[in-house]
Amino acid sequence: MLVTTSYKPTEQLLAKSRQIADILGGRWVQRRQFSLSNLRKRYTESEIMLLTEKEMRYYRADDDLPLFFHPSTAAIRIKRLLQGEVDPLVSISGIAEGNSVLDCTAGLASDSIVFSYAVGETGKVTALESEAMLVTLLQEGLCSYESPIPAINEAMRRIEVVHAEHYTYLQGMLDQSVDVVYFDPMFRNPIAESSAISPLREIANGKAIQMATITEAKRVARKKIILKEHKDSDEFTRLGFKSAYRSQTNIAYGVIEL
Repeated sequence: MLVTTSYKPTEQLLAKSRQIADILGGRWVQRRQFSLSNLRKRYTESEIMLLTEKEMRYYRADDDLPLFFHPSTAAIRIKRLLQGEVDPLVSISGIAEGNSVLDCTAGLASDSIVFSYAVGETGKVTALESEAMLVTLLQEGLCSYESPIPAINEAMRRIEVVHAEHYTYLQGMLDQSVDVVYFDPMFRNPIAESSAISPLREIANGKAIQMATITEAKRVARKKIILKEHKDSDEFTRLGFKSAYRSQTNIAYGVIEL
């Protein structure tokens, strides 16, 4: 992987790009006036992490759309919550101010951001992500992205991102140590994907949730375990989620009450 910057970077951006290269084990290269395509040819590498003054973008291949952090639908959902509307996931999870949530499959953390807003300053959201690339994008994005809505920025800054595989992490937790455990894996039967989700699927952990993981989640959670999946998924039955809440889209939420 190559790690580089936008054209005419500041000294701060150069230093930051070198740091990211070290973290990811990538090769840092100066951008100069090279296009990304020319950098690929020059160094015979397809993957590129590009740092700009505003964001970090990951390009998997020459013709791929970049993957970058954005609060996405979380921004819309929090705006609605601020207006007094109900968010289905917040309602289903039953979380409130001061609660704790463990998001076992963070991805780009859209649901984690909504959870963080809902639990407030006295609550806690821990977002687990097994893929180093996504961890890097998340940590950078959550601390640097600027929304015009202060509540969204505050929610993002409060999230703790942990580079970990969820089963191993759950094994190390105490009994009943978190209110809600949440899973949003890559769907077994993908729905039509947006341009934002397609690049994510290429590098996200696509493994199915195992029963051993749910067993650990039952030990760790105090209130509920939530699974987000395609509305027609067999995963709800396989993993023992007795109740499924369907949205108006193809998304459904399974719940295990504790």
